[in-house]
Amino acid sequence: MSTEPSTRQNTEASTSSSAWTMIVLLVAVATLGATFGSDHPVAPFVFSGAAIIGLIGVWFAVKDKDRLAAIVSAIATIGIVFLLIPWIQDFVSTRYPLISNILPWAIVVLLGAVLVFVLIVFFLRKRLSSTIDSPAPPAEPSPTPLPLGFHGAPELLEKKFVGREQEFRELDRAWDGMVSGESSHPTVGVIAWGGFGKTVLVRQWLWRWGFDRPDQTPPSSRQGMPGPRARDGNISMPEPNAGDSNDTPDALFWRSFQEGEGADAFALALVSYFSQDPQLEKLPPDSSQQMALLRQFMGDRRYLLVLDGLEVEQIKTRGDELGKLKSHFLRDLLREHAAGRLGTGLVVITSRLPLTDLAGENTYGALDLERRPLKDHEIRLLLKLEGVAQYSEAELQELIGVSGRHPLTLATIAGILETYNGGSATGWQQFDNEIFPPPEGDQNERHLWRVLAWTDGLLNAAEKRVMTTLAHFREPVKLQWLNHLLVPEAANVAGALRGEPPAKQEAVPEPDENASVEERLKWLLGQFESASGSAPTYTPEELRLPGSPMTGQALRRALEALVGLGLLRRDTDTYAMHGLVREHFRRQLARENQDGPMEIHTRLYRLYTAIIQPVWRPDGLEGLRPLYEAVYHGAQAGLHQETLDDVYFNRILRGTGPDGFYNTHELGAFEADLAAVANFFGQPWRGVSPKLSAPDRAWLLNEAAFGLRALGRLREAREPMGAGLEMAVEQEDWKNAAISAGNLSQLALTLGEIERAVQDGERGVEFADRSGDGFMREVTRTAHADALHQAGDRAAARALFQAAEDIQQEMQPEYPRLYSLQGFRYADLLLGGAERAAWRESVGWIRPPGRIHQETKAPEAGIAEVVEERWMRAGSAYPPYGSGAQAPIADCDRATERATQTLEWAERVGVSLLDIALNHLTLARAGLYRALLSGGGSCAVPPKAGDTQPLDTAPQTAVDTHLTAAVEGLREAGRSDYLPRSLLTRAWVRAVMGDSSGARSDLAEAWKIADNGSMGLFQADILLTRARLFFREDKEQAREDLRRARVLVEKHGYHRRDGELADAEEVVHGRHRK
Repeated sequence: MSTEPSTRQNTEASTSSSAWTMIVLLVAVATLGATFGSDHPVAPFVFSGAAIIGLIGVWFAVKDKDRLAAIVSAIATIGIVFLLIPWIQDFVSTRYPLISNILPWAIVVLLGAVLVFVLIVFFLRKRLSSTIDSPAPPAEPSPTPLPLGFHGAPELLEKKFVGREQEFRELDRAWDGMVSGESSHPTVGVIAWGGFGKTVLVRQWLWRWGFDRPDQTPPSSRQGMPGPRARDGNISMPEPNAGDSNDTPDALFWRSFQEGEGADAFALALVSYFSQDPQLEKLPPDSSQQMALLRQFMGDRRYLLVLDGLEVEQIKTRGDELGKLKSHFLRDLLREHAAGRLGTGLVVITSRLPLTDLAGENTYGALDLERRPLKDHEIRLLLKLEGVAQYSEAELQELIGVSGRHPLTLATIAGILETYNGGSATGWQQFDNEIFPPPEGDQNERHLWRVLAWTDGLLNAAEKRVMTTLAHFREPVKLQWLNHLLVPEAANVAGALRGEPPAKQEAVPEPDENASVEERLKWLLGQFESASGSAPTYTPEELRLPGSPMTGQALRRALEALVGLGLLRRDTDTYAMHGLVREHFRRQLARENQDGPMEIHTRLYRLYTAIIQPVWRPDGLEGLRPLYEAVYHGAQAGLHQETLDDVYFNRILRGTGPDGFYNTHELGAFEADLAAVANFFGQPWRGVSPKLSAPDRAWLLNEAAFGLRALGRLREAREPMGAGLEMAVEQEDWKNAAISAGNLSQLALTLGEIERAVQDGERGVEFADRSGDGFMREVTRTAHADALHQAGDRAAARALFQAAEDIQQEMQPEYPRLYSLQGFRYADLLLGGAERAAWRESVGWIRPPGRIHQETKAPEAGIAEVVEERWMRAGSAYPPYGSGAQAPIADCDRATERATQTLEWAERVGVSLLDIALNHLTLARAGLYRALLSGGGSCAVPPKAGDTQPLDTAPQTAVDTHLTAAVEGLREAGRSDYLPRSLLTRAWVRAVMGDSSGARSDLAEAWKIADNGSMGLFQADILLTRARLFFREDKEQAREDLRRARVLVEKHGYHRRDGELADAEEVVHGRHRK
């Protein structure tokens, strides 16, 4: 039941009684003054106090809307003021005779003011009442708090956590500053190498604020933030304002990143959490669409995101790239968050690597734990809480020297001393009696390696076996998984098989003639599943690790000991270890038993393919995750061919046919797919495992190149493409060599390496001619022509396009024109001159003689071809404007005619999204240029007879329709290497229609894509387009854009833009003649 009405009534009663209390007090004080008599010197002061009380009473009465109290208070106050007049006049005349004559008038003014105040109360009471009574406009309802989203967060240390008070305060200030809007750091990085306690620091900070359980809901805004918890009686905690409702996040999402997972799983989990759609299985492939989803679901929330262990998604190679994010989604997420477009929130990141993408930004602040070592008193407390209480000051300093103040090393030392030395530091050297050759690594790691070496002589055989087994997993491990590996009798394999999917029943014998109907159906179902594919089955012996089996009791005892020692962490139903501890025990096993790691990986491969994921072809990213782990372990076990065929190809991709590539086509999981492919490489991205067949090695190189290119990692994509070309040439596989050379040419073009693109394109033509494959001869000629076009050699490009079309007519007479990507490239050549002419026409510069107006039709194509042939022979990059606008308009019409026909073919046979989108883009460009060249009245497809649209709206409608289809189609196809082209065209259309903000938004998005992918040609296009569209608004910015465009054009040899850039420079710098 709501308590608001009663609360309001109590409040009104309280305030109303205050007015009458003032009246009673006024009467009491006035009565006291009267008892003194008029001659007593105290009386004036008492009556003055009564007058003040009366004015306060009037105020309360008006505030409480108590008319009677207001009248009584006003009359009483006026009466007391009249009583004060003689005293005031005597006082003033004695001391200030000059003003004694005006005193009565001053008193009259004072009384008049009081009377006016009373009249306002009387006659404007309703208006005042409406002002006072009207409740504040209801606040917009806050979104319902979401349950806490913890994925991979460790268990709490609670009162065993030591130090980091300064870091807690800085995190508190970051959150408070975000809430108040005073902080410019909505992203905080907790940065340090392994073992400094980054994760537990952030987890402890959340615990201090009351966020305990994964299934908990954040406190609602009415409850306020829970107060911090005292961790230790000797350490004080800052007390927040627990009653402030504005300091509460309504959503908290924690994600611990895991190797091999890729950012796809994170992106899906994040959107699923904020949309509260647990069934979500796929996101749009385009980054801007993904960000739009997040803006939709996060825009009105107050959130806290924790990205734990982000180094998994960062570049680890030394150099300028160190620390950069590999994932476009993560990069865009942090940019959108910093710009405030995802609601109000704080992002906390833990990482071993610097956040290079954020460094230098005023929206980012870093806490470097390596520069903030634990102090001596904190180390004493850590040792005490871990059970080490006996040590001298000298021994303490010795332990500090051994540990280097590294928190994980100190905790490991404490665990060993508490377990094996009775909690005393005395005689600690007994564990360090061997000369330790620490492996290469960070100095803090070397401290840890030295201490972990102590365990070699301390752990018993069972404990060592458990540690080395767990160390080869990449994720927290369940007890039943260990049972399969170490305690086969506890694994209940037979029961698992009885309850597994029918694929496991393939060994059921054929029933005899006396079998029941149920037995026959069971056998038939097994045969069907066997024919369509099934997960493998393994005997307990095939799953068990070499060596004597353990008992269940021995396994549990070993696990308890290792948890007590601090080498393992138990989280609910799983066991995990720190990454550095895992690395030590992996290295230890490899040193003692060369075959040991492969034996473990072989069993883990079988475990993941048969037990952890028994479904042959599971759905969704979560279903595929065990299979991705199986690919990793299979490759580590040397089972490359089996892993590729049985797991990656058949179960993850589901083949490569029309229904294949499930993980990328259906789920859009390009990053997870690329991480899986990397397992087959010895040296990313060139050396594919020699254990694979030659065709499979070539195929994997192509897959790696495709995945890297799809993710915008273009420079990395060149490695597998180049390796694939070398392999094909070595094998004299000229068709695949032509494919690789053509792909390299297009990749070089995207990266702005035009000279290399021309060279690779020429090699592609050579290899294709050697192969004799007609289709490759056509495709490589268009790739080479495209490179020549961008280099400014339009005549040579046109000749190659024509030769390619001749080949097309020979191969497919029913489709006599270049189509798909080849047709798009040819259309781009045809529209090159029209694009330049359209802008010149739009600024009214150098109107060519014989300009065609709105009512004039374009000349016949034959005339245009003659004109075009002349200017190409003359070596001009673009049509001479003395020839009129006939040629560029004719080119628009020709491009339109070709794209209209190829679009019809594409839609008829159901080709790829990319092909359809590129046709729409050609139609949009041709329509835009033609409309501009014709004064705005012509259209990509001229209005038909009977068209009810006005002439001036028909072209815009046609262009808009094609542009929408182009942009959306390219987004859906996930082709970031073509999307900027459509955004540039749409920016031009929007600018023409007066939508400057929309045009600038398109240019900004295109720039983001080009900048992420190091696409120098697109960057030059964007700068040139921005200058041409907005030079009237900001000439200084336009000049700077043209200066930068000039640098890029000359750097990349992008001579296609020479004429357009020269035109823009003349207009912007004011040197042209109208």
